[in-house]
Amino acid sequence: MIIQTAAAFIGSIGFAIFFKMKGKQIALAGVGGAGTWLVYLLMQHFIDGYFVPYLVASIFVGIYAEIMARVNKAPATIFLTAAAVPLIPGGSLYYTMLGLVEQDEELFAQSGIAALTIALAISLGFVVVALANKYINIFMRRPRSK
Repeated sequence: MIIQTAAAFIGSIGFAIFFKMKGKQIALAGVGGAGTWLVYLLMQHFIDGYFVPYLVASIFVGIYAEIMARVNKAPATIFLTAAAVPLIPGGSLYYTMLGLVEQDEELFAQSGIAALTIALAISLGFVVVALANKYINIFMRRPRSK
């Protein structure tokens, strides 16, 4: 678990540098990536399957990105993209393509369904956070009646 979390930290830092983030934002993106992967690992320990652990981890990274955006006065997108890198279903996508190339229908179907499930969970988590953020901002800006 520690090695995987450290790898997520380093991977997120690498993407933060690639995305030309500056200064402490790079370290914060790394912390976000490590935290995201740690949340995923903890959820995976308690819940079998792909969907719920990836959904909870993507909600975590969305909330983390919004908080870091406010703290650093920067767009949330830069933190979201760098810190969500550990969630990318690279293995599932690789085995989907391998099954396609080798005409292994079972490998193709199993890996493809896993990759689609993970992608759906990640995107749904991002949408949940974006909608919650939108409505929280509307509620906070609404004039209060006396």
